[in-house]
Amino acid sequence: MGIERPRTYGEHYWALQVEAAAEFDEQLERAYAPYFSRILAEIPEIRNLPAGLRNFVKALETPASAGMGGFALGVGVELIDEVIHTALEAPMMVMQRDLRKGAREKWLNPDQANILFQRKKIPHDFWELILACEGYEDVLSDFHYKSQLPYPSIPDLILYSRYHGDPANVWGTMQDFFNVDPVDFKLWEWLGLQRLTSMDAHTLLRRGLLSEGDYRTKLSEIGWSREIHDSVKEIGWTMPNAMLVVQGDLMQELPNDKGRIQA
Repeated sequence: MGIERPRTYGEHYWALQVEAAAEFDEQLERAYAPYFSRILAEIPEIRNLPAGLRNFVKALETPASAGMGGFALGVGVELIDEVIHTALEAPMMVMQRDLRKGAREKWLNPDQANILFQRKKIPHDFWELILACEGYEDVLSDFHYKSQLPYPSIPDLILYSRYHGDPANVWGTMQDFFNVDPVDFKLWEWLGLQRLTSMDAHTLLRRGLLSEGDYRTKLSEIGWSREIHDSVKEIGWTMPNAMLVVQGDLMQELPNDKGRIQA
């Protein structure tokens, strides 16, 4: 019963189909195996593959069973296709360049046309022609052009709004020029504010307007790490020049080895 011992017509027909398929695969193997063997022998990099993958590739040369025929043929077709594609890639590029040299089908894109028109390198009629060839209506051409014109940044607009509106509330003036998100606006406005510098903080400390703790907090806000707060504080002090130091030593009648300026 089955393929080995068919009893019915269906089983007998099925057995013949299996036998024919196996014979077909065998013929495929005999046809492509020599070509695979020669091709793979000319690829020395195969020996650098992992052992499992290397054995799999080697099996394409001498398939272990008839069932490998169809699969190996598919792999062979892919391999040949890739080889042909690689071999013809350079000649095809040369041919494409020759064709394009004759056809010259390239055309300025709208962005390039806008830049050239802004710089007065092309007349309005030519700019209009390029945009029309790209499918833009006249009104859309103008919008496309305006979209690429230089425009002040948000910080620049905030600065303008302080001088041409209410400095304490620049939101209203800002809305005349830019649709900034209300949530993001708080960030932009703060980034545009002036902040204390390291020297400002040190001056306030010397005048007694900042405590030691507040001074160090300001240094951290400015961006100084805690490890160098003392160094930043030290360089903030104003030192007298060498002449004044020598005069002070002389007035105190300090000996040379006790002076604060060493020769």
